[in-house]
Amino acid sequence: MGISKILKKFDIKVIGKVSKEEQIIISDNVATKITNKFNFIDYGYIYKKLMRAQMYIAIIPEGMTRAIYSYEEDTLFISDEEDLNNISKELLYECIHTMQDIRDKKGNIKQLGQCIFSDYKVYAMALNEASILYITQKIFEEQIKYVEAYGIKANTYSPNSYPLICNILLQLLFISNEKTLVKSTLNSTDEFLIEGIEEIGESSYVNIQNNLDEMLYASEEIIGIKRSLKNNTNDGNMEEINKDLNRIYEKEAQIRRLYMDSQMSIFTMYFDRLYNRIQNLSDIKTYKNKLQNYKELIGFYTNDSQEYFLEYYEGYYKTKEEKLKEKENEIKRKNDLALTVISDNIIVQIFNKIKELCKKILR
Repeated sequence: MGISKILKKFDIKVIGKVSKEEQIIISDNVATKITNKFNFIDYGYIYKKLMRAQMYIAIIPEGMTRAIYSYEEDTLFISDEEDLNNISKELLYECIHTMQDIRDKKGNIKQLGQCIFSDYKVYAMALNEASILYITQKIFEEQIKYVEAYGIKANTYSPNSYPLICNILLQLLFISNEKTLVKSTLNSTDEFLIEGIEEIGESSYVNIQNNLDEMLYASEEIIGIKRSLKNNTNDGNMEEINKDLNRIYEKEAQIRRLYMDSQMSIFTMYFDRLYNRIQNLSDIKTYKNKLQNYKELIGFYTNDSQEYFLEYYEGYYKTKEEKLKEKENEIKRKNDLALTVISDNIIVQIFNKIKELCKKILR
């Protein structure tokens, strides 16, 4: 099977290949769940992709997820405790990974949803993970929650897994739309990427993608450091304990910096560009509503009694409010001038008609 690497890494014990009947049940249940929530997705596409996938029933150690997809071996491992007639969130999540897999003729993986694999680097891994979490959250109808993570307070649909990365995805969704996100994630296309670039520019969008990946790697490093901290605490090694604490502090500060940089890029680029596209009073109303609604998505952290980014948002809002008033007056003046010209033209036309009528009568 060529799966010794993943088996060894997670101490997985394979029981056997999933039977055809079991694979039909899994494929049908997953396709049904997805298409019931997102009716623009093709049931047949999902079903066929999963029916072609390699799936194994396995004993997965306690405390781990109930399903694991290995893109290196293009194989899905399902816990022997999983109820295939009642698909869990974990299995749905990994089934989405499975159906995302796009390979070249040589069998090399090229794309996994929104995640791109080059010869030297993997791009947008964090964005893809956040997108799958969004889809599973919608299907299982879990609510958005207000949390604090790494010192930042924000709304997220995934409190326990990459909460801040998922908050940034909510902000990207604000400038795009759910349909584009879901189709890009499930069909492994670039629609969401293209739409994001159109709204905030290629440089900003790529920077955000890279920031999210760095946030993902840093959060995983923190998990490893905390394991080390636990061991060093048990051993009473104060020198190593202090090193671990300092490393955690540095990684959390890195995550905050990357988060704030991403949020700043989305917010300023989107609303500056949107402002420049205002042409009428309806556009002004739309702009105001969007600027107000965006406040629900922003994350901030408090330090020395300063609420970082929230204060920036309020300052930006006030400045734009003043500029919108000026723009509104300018548009109204132009509209009044246009109406005056139209009125004058109508009066001239009426006068000319009366004049012609008088000439005919005098004749």
